[in-house]
Amino acid sequence: MKSDAGTSVKRDKVRLAPDDGVFELPGAEPAWIWVHTCPKPECECRSALVLATNAGRKVLLQRGAAVHAAWSTGEIGYYKFAAKLDNLLAFHIDIDTAEVFALEGDKPLDLARHPLSGALAERIDGDLLDSIGRLWYRGKGWTDPEQQTLLAKKAKIRGWRPGEMLAWDDVCTGVRQDYYVLEDRLYEAVEMYCPVPDCECGEVVVAFETRVPRGAPSPGHVSVQHTGATKIEPYKKYHDRLDQLWAAFQKRHPNYRARFARRYGTMKSIGARIAATHKVGRNDPCPCGSGKKYKRCCASSP
Repeated sequence: MKSDAGTSVKRDKVRLAPDDGVFELPGAEPAWIWVHTCPKPECECRSALVLATNAGRKVLLQRGAAVHAAWSTGEIGYYKFAAKLDNLLAFHIDIDTAEVFALEGDKPLDLARHPLSGALAERIDGDLLDSIGRLWYRGKGWTDPEQQTLLAKKAKIRGWRPGEMLAWDDVCTGVRQDYYVLEDRLYEAVEMYCPVPDCECGEVVVAFETRVPRGAPSPGHVSVQHTGATKIEPYKKYHDRLDQLWAAFQKRHPNYRARFARRYGTMKSIGARIAATHKVGRNDPCPCGSGKKYKRCCASSP
């Protein structure tokens, strides 16, 4: 497998700091996790091993040392060392869906029967999942694709036309995909931003796209203003499903307004570079976002 950020490197060249992947969880009760992503550069799996304790960071590093040592050598079964630990909570989490799995097996855990794992996994929010996504790239010796885009002098977006909103992942190749599993369906939350540098609309659109089953209609989208005002816009009969997805999004991203504000500013910066490399046709939508043709808007301005 090759990353959009570059090619894979040999395992013996990947060296992470011993405490890379250690995070303190948000919440009133102290809890620490130590995350290890798949060590095989050629593997596309999005599973990460989570070791957890409420006994503190130092204790976590001591008790999980054997697991980290096995991971550092590229041991395929490094997670099996976690099964031998009776003083740490251990499970796998999918970086994209946030589903929780046992150390072995491919079926999600019944969190009602594993309340400790469920309670801890609920504290792994969207920001932390993004951090784990970056860890996934570092563990394979690859560059963070978002950072690579931010540092690029030019931004080329295939198929984009001035006046259209842009999906965050289309611009930055995000470190993870924001998936949600409801019943037998898989959805992705696609965040859309206005890239026009001079536009101050402040609007962000979260479009929920159905990924499984393929070809199934999407339930709709939610428009969020910088004031926090939201407008839920379901497609046909999918109002209840869109409500469920929006509630799940807010639960995963409790600070979503700060997230949007941060990404909104970043998109404006990237938008300036897109505008510099994109020639606007006279019949194209005006990049100012007015909805008019360019020739009848900014092109006619003095």
